Amino acid sequence: MVKLFDSTYILGSVLVLAAVAIAVAAVTRDELPLIGTGVGALIAVGVVGMAACSVAGIAEAPALGWTAPGIVIGSVLGVAALAIVLAGLLGWTGLLAPVAQLVQSGSTPVPAARTATVALAAVIVLKWLVGTAMAVVAR
Repeated sequence: MVKLFDSTYILGSVLVLAAVAIAVAAVTRDELPLIGTGVGALIAVGVVGMAACSVAGIAEAPALGWTAPGIVIGSVLGVAALAIVLAGLLGWTGLLAPVAQLVQSGSTPVPAARTATVALAAVIVLKWLVGTAMAVVAR
């Protein structure tokens, strides 16, 4: 079981910070070194976010049980994250419309991959908060 400030929690938190840093850099710059444009950044944020969840998230399901509230909430958020990644990759702007309204600056539409990157970063942070709450309760 992950406890607050043990090595698993810290590694998961570092990966969450890395995913959010990539997302912020992708939104504020036109291109990132090694990652490239919007789709590359979306994939990078997704991969790092999945790594964080693998280390400090879903690994807790066998110990806590799949019906534990934190595991259920985390699983639902994980499915939402996958849907966001698919929406960004496939250009499903309808799914991303609520976030696009928040991200859009001016009258120029924001590309789906960039909008999905912002939404995915928000879901990753929300999942981290759920995991942190579970770690606090496990103390």
